[in-house]
Amino acid sequence: MIHARSTSLHLHYVIKEGKVDELLGHIRDILNLCAREDDFITAILHRSPERPLELTLYELWRGTREEFAMTQGTRPYRKAYLEASRPLIDRVEVTWDTPIQIWGEFGPLG
Repeated sequence: MIHARSTSLHLHYVIKEGKVDELLGHIRDILNLCAREDDFITAILHRSPERPLELTLYELWRGTREEFAMTQGTRPYRKAYLEASRPLIDRVEVTWDTPIQIWGEFGPLG
């Protein structure tokens, strides 16, 4: 069982033509910074050859969504990422989930 106070952020990006590599650079930069945070557990970035203009990112964090907003939401590097990535994206869908189980090398946590 995963720690009861964790949250998962799921982002599905639809990227403007010709902007995928630039966005990938921004995502890698921010995740390298996120990985240094105490509350960071893991992130997984997916890319499908069948949908070259789409990326899916899962971030797993210790704490609640509200705690994430109070800490991560205030980080200057997140604000810089949002400003830099906005012009590269046609659309982004964001979902917050509460993890209940992890299999594999990252679990069990808690």
